[in-house]
This record gives sequence, structure tokens and C-alpha cells, in this order.
Amino acid sequence: MPRTVRSLFSTATLPLLPTCCLLFLLSGILAGCGKPASVQEEPAEKPATSKVVTEKKAPPVEPVKPAEVEKPAELAKPEEITQTKPAEKPATSKVAAEKKAPPAAPAKPAQNNQAARPATRDFAFLGVFTEAIDKEKADSGLQIIYVYPGSAGDDMGLKEGDKIIALNDFLIPNRERFVAELRKENIGATIRFLISRDGKKLKPKGKIKSYKKTMGMIQERLRKKYVGKPLEKLPETLWWNSKTAKFEPAKDPLGAFKNKIGLLVAYDNCPGCQKNRVDFLTQLFTRTMTAGGKLPLAFAGIYQSDTQLNKGGSKECLTQAVKLYATKKPPFPAGIAHFPDGSPAPKDREKSLYLHNHGVVITGPDGKIAYLQVTGYPDQLAIQRTIGELYVKHFQPPKIPAEKPKKAGAGG
Repeated sequence: MPRTVRSLFSTATLPLLPTCCLLFLLSGILAGCGKPASVQEEPAEKPATSKVVTEKKAPPVEPVKPAEVEKPAELAKPEEITQTKPAEKPATSKVAAEKKAPPAAPAKPAQNNQAARPATRDFAFLGVFTEAIDKEKADSGLQIIYVYPGSAGDDMGLKEGDKIIALNDFLIPNRERFVAELRKENIGATIRFLISRDGKKLKPKGKIKSYKKTMGMIQERLRKKYVGKPLEKLPETLWWNSKTAKFEPAKDPLGAFKNKIGLLVAYDNCPGCQKNRVDFLTQLFTRTMTAGGKLPLAFAGIYQSDTQLNKGGSKECLTQAVKLYATKKPPFPAGIAHFPDGSPAPKDREKSLYLHNHGVVITGPDGKIAYLQVTGYPDQLAIQRTIGELYVKHFQPPKIPAEKPKKAGAGG
């Protein structure tokens, strides 16, 4: 942080700043989070924005940066070679142009970014939860245990308890085959089911919907239902003790949220969560502490993974969370919702869907939900706007109207 900016964030000067300056600093803290990560992900897309690069004559350096980005195994080695040759032998640029290497170079960082952010891609989404008919037997078939209201499955008339026999004339013995067949379909495609309901065979069909639009619809419904109401009590949680490198219970897990603006982010240990949730929360917490800790913000990060719960129960979740926290060393209060009694049924997850979908919750000093996100990576602009609005509403001193100057010559 530059010296002049650091001086503004010092503990001695922060209390002396007027409210408008504090709000400006708050916006700066929030707006800055995530930028360092994006620069590392896309170094070749915006070379002109880096002062260091321009001072060192960016054109000679540009060919080196795409080579660094192209290290992941998914990028073809022949393309790496064609892109590094033009820097050494300008005369062969025509050959490289014929192979379309220059256009491929700037596009590849975006491909890497998409690989790191799978949630940004859209795909066909049915909107149902399933489980094996007989959990003790392999390939016993699937039955539906929950249907999202308003989803494609709901539109087709699928219901809890339906047993799936076939999809598009392919027999469905297990969930893996079911998901594989669904992934073949494009958004808007018509799919056909053969199901068994109460001993009768039915053939519902309909168009499969977009994941983004479906989850967006679900998110708006939950916002209308829960925003403005107190945050429900958290499920059983344990909290990370960085000194002992162990989890411990807490009597009041979100006690720090009282009389403050609370920000809660949920995640697991996937690469996308680590980069866009854990690192984001780490940056925001660190920047707030750099500001002297005077801003009325409280933080909490909660690890939760339904996949790991289904795979190995609470023990698997705890094992993976320990690895994540031991590696990341989160500076913010970090916990885990490991559900020792088993993952709740899908129909019972609505109140805590932000945990299961790795979402974001912001509460005001009154404990009421001011912002709720249950799909996609944290929307930093929406988070910044919400925290700013809460700060103005609850912590900005009321404006004192200025006295009107007396008119000259008034009086007896």
C-alpha cells in the first residue's frame, strides 16, 4: 500500500476523518478486493494497464507472458511453441500468422479463467435431487427426492417419489448415467422420461432450462422471503483455532456480528472457491484491519460440502477442511458446518441454501438479512453497495442543517 494511503488508514488518523471520508475508504477497501488475483489470472490481456510493463517497454515483454499463462496441461504444446517463436525470429511471423497464433494468445488466458470459474458457464439444468432406490445395491435405479419450484423438472410434472426408469430411451441404473445423459442436452432441448409413480408408468416430457436462469429465479424468490428478516440460527458448527490447528466449538459463533455489519461467505476446497471466496474474504478482512479495524465490519467464513458429506460423512468434511485451513491460514473467523447427523434433506435446505450453494449473506447491526446470494461467485459490486448503504443508514451521523445567514440590514 502506498505510504500516503497507509497514513490515511492509520489508527491515529481514522477516527478524525469525517463520515464522508470513512465511507469513501470503505468503498475503496471493497472495490479493491479481488484485483490482485485477476491480474495474476490474466497478465496478458491488459499489459497497458501496468506501469511497470510500460516503463520496461511492453512490446518485447509481451511474448513471454502468454508462455507463462499457457503452462496448464490443458493447453496444447504445439501452440505454445508457435507463440514463442515470433519473439525470437520476427521473420517467421507470416508463418505464425497463417497458424493464427497471435489471435490465440490473448484468448487463452480467458480460457484458463473459465476453467477456474466453472460457475460462470451456463448449462442445461433439470432442477431435481435424486438418490438410489436401494442404497445398499449398485445400479438399483433412481428416485426423485426433491424438485425445485419453477424448475424444468417442476414444469414437466416430476414429483418427489417418482422412480426414473429411462431418459431419452436410455435406461437409468444410477446417478452417474443420469447426469451423463443430462449433460448431453443443450438448453432448450426437449427431453423425454419414463417414470414409475404409484405403480403406474408415465412419460412426461418438456424443455430443459438454463442453470443460471433457474438459480436466478430461485435466488429472487428466497430474497423476497428472507431479506429483512433475522438470520436463522446456524446449523451445528466448529471453528478453526489457528494456534492449535484444530476445530473447536463456539457458544455464540456469530457474536461478532452484533451491532455491526456482518459478512458471511460459504465455500469448500475446490479451486474456484479457494480463489473467489476464501481469497476474496481474506483480502477484504486484511484491508479492513489495515484501516485500523475501526470500520464496523465483522466477518465469518464457513466450510460446507454436500459432496464430501455424501462421500464420507462428517469425518470427510472435517479432514478436507483441516487441509484447507492449514494451507490457507485464514485471518478471518473460519468455521465448518459438518452436519454430524447427516446432510439435511433437500426440502429442508432452503433456510441455509447459502451454505449448501456457497453463497453470501450480509446482515445489518440489527441482525436482519440485508443481502442474500445463493448462486454464482460473490458479486463484489452488490456487496460493496449493500455495505455502503448499511453504513450510511446505521453509522453515519445525522446531518445538521446549516444556519441560514441573516440578511443585511435586518433588525430594529
